[in-house]
Amino acid sequence: MYIISTFEHSNYLELAITSIQMKGIKKESILCVPMDKRGEDKQLFDTLHSSDGLSLLDLPIILATMFCLFGGIYGFLLTWGPILWGLISMVVGFGIGFMIKLIITKKYDNRQKNLKATEVVMIINCDDHQLDMIRDTLWRHNALGVSRLSLEDIVYV
Repeated sequence: MYIISTFEHSNYLELAITSIQMKGIKKESILCVPMDKRGEDKQLFDTLHSSDGLSLLDLPIILATMFCLFGGIYGFLLTWGPILWGLISMVVGFGIGFMIKLIITKKYDNRQKNLKATEVVMIINCDDHQLDMIRDTLWRHNALGVSRLSLEDIVYV
């Protein structure tokens, strides 16, 4: 029987390993594998197949609409007319919103890079009667996820 769990690389992982060893699981029955972080930068624009949840165009479109409205209103008083001033102010509003959103997105990405810890996958080989004890120990030490794998459940084709 195998128990597979994931942890953030922290002191809780070390405490979980020590606690499991104190409950009778041998050191040779525990395998921990750290996962690599993604090294490449995120894309600025979302595609159809991948999205990170941060929209880059929401603020620019809102500001473009507001500036276009005010440009059209005050364009009646200015010499080029409401249509040209509406288009000019729409482009200016979109540019200002895009720059603000780029700055906010860069700060958010830098903050997330500093906070993101590496994950570690822990695989424990144990007997059936130790399953509940190990699972409870892993949950108490802040495991991100816990699952069991029984070799009898695997179907070979």
